[in-house]
Amino acid sequence: MKRVFLFLALAAPIGAFILAPIGYWLTQALSTLSGARLPLPLGDMLFSPLWATVQTGVGSALLALFVGGTAAIFVERTDIFFKGFLRPAFTLPTAIPPYIWAVGWVALANPKTGYLNTLLGVTWFNVYSPGGIIGVLGSAAVPLVYLPTVAALRRIDPAWEEAARLSGAGPLAALLHVPVRLVWPAMASGAASAFLYAAASFGVPYLLGVAAQPPTVTLTMRVYTELLLGPTGLMTATLFCLPLFALAAVTTLGTQWVTQKGQVRWAAGKGLGRRVQPLGSLRPALAGVLGLAASVFFVLPLMAIVLASLQRVGGQVSQLTFAHWAEVLGNHRTIAALSQSALLGAGAALGVTVFGLLIALAAESFGACGRALKLVASWPYALPGTVLALALVLAFSRDIRFIFANRVAFVLALNGSVGLLLLAWVVKHLALGAQNASEALAQADRSLPEAARVCGATPWQAFFQGTFPQVAPRLGAAATLTFLICATELTLAVLLVPSGYDVLGTLIFEMQSYGDPASAAVLSSALVLVVAAVLTFVGALRRKERA
Repeated sequence: MKRVFLFLALAAPIGAFILAPIGYWLTQALSTLSGARLPLPLGDMLFSPLWATVQTGVGSALLALFVGGTAAIFVERTDIFFKGFLRPAFTLPTAIPPYIWAVGWVALANPKTGYLNTLLGVTWFNVYSPGGIIGVLGSAAVPLVYLPTVAALRRIDPAWEEAARLSGAGPLAALLHVPVRLVWPAMASGAASAFLYAAASFGVPYLLGVAAQPPTVTLTMRVYTELLLGPTGLMTATLFCLPLFALAAVTTLGTQWVTQKGQVRWAAGKGLGRRVQPLGSLRPALAGVLGLAASVFFVLPLMAIVLASLQRVGGQVSQLTFAHWAEVLGNHRTIAALSQSALLGAGAALGVTVFGLLIALAAESFGACGRALKLVASWPYALPGTVLALALVLAFSRDIRFIFANRVAFVLALNGSVGLLLLAWVVKHLALGAQNASEALAQADRSLPEAARVCGATPWQAFFQGTFPQVAPRLGAAATLTFLICATELTLAVLLVPSGYDVLGTLIFEMQSYGDPASAAVLSSALVLVVAAVLTFVGALRRKERA
């Protein structure tokens, strides 16, 4: 009986905050689609933004696949120069939101005032275009291909490449004929993730697409503009989320099929070698190409942001000053946004970590029912943020009242409150906590809690004394990642943040969109510095732990 109660205690919030909102949104969207409430013909409403979404998504995925896959193969499997720079460079976008890269590229490639066009004296670069959107989103999605490809490459025995070399293949031929063929499922999975990442993005298409000629309007932008109309646009917004939902479902199912179809299983002990293939005379040239790509995609935009933050408004590049920093960071609105982002990010990190651990324990303790619970809890991570935000807006548009025994009343009032944003962040990233906790529990030494039980400890005492210290580092990593993502998140925040309430993402978005790019550059630079400090601190802790 106690086990049933514990399971229901976990299942109830998952049903109330995940299944019910998404189910209610889907019902409303299908009702709008099949009913007579469509304000315009279906083709006129959906085709143009759907095509723009698919176009930017496919283009971004192809760019991320080419850059991330190529970098992973050469950095992981060869003796290329500058590995100490290339490895962190190609993973850097995981910690920095995509709209920050857009701010950097606006400073670089604005057709009128961009640093590149000013330097060249000719308008060669125009970031306000579909190509600009694809370039920014594709470069920001590079780690989604790079990291799974590296993980797959590390499971491949280097003897395969050596056999190809002994058979007469050159360095490049050996790399292309062996690792690429074996890790293509991981690369395809990363490319699919990049496609969904770009299709679900809001900040970059809005910042770069509105000013394009003609404007590039994606589905997420249409949802945002419809919601600005208030209740009259709510039902139309639900309709625009349907294609996003369908794209996510089809891409996820297709990725799983491809991954399972092309999975390579190795015998025990394989893939542990760290031998690399020599590039010979190609080594300097290939290192130069990858180093240039990393610098252009990741270093140059960050340098442009810092330069824009130090430049006087309307002044020359040579006239740099920190005065604008003091003005922006000392503003009461900036201070409020920073503190509120930090508070909400910490709350989301705590919720994701604690509830994720409970879900991971349920997956171990309740068999198939527990695993199903974990699967449902992880589902929102694969959903576009716009879909999740709209589902929560619809589900909690009215106060929900619970009355027990005609005596005790409980009112859940989330509409128009910051609590709805916090709930959305926890629901969206719950998979991070559950997955990290599950992996940590699978690797934990079970003899320690068993010994505690033999000594008379209760189950909870045995867990906190024997198991929890072993899983704490992975939970800390999940909490840190969740904090960084949520404190700087934009897509959910711009749809759910209450009027008059600022968080860091919405404040930067507002400044960049409505005529104050210098202040946006200051906040973006400060954000990058904070992220760098946090990552440095986490890296130091990991090195200390290994020592």
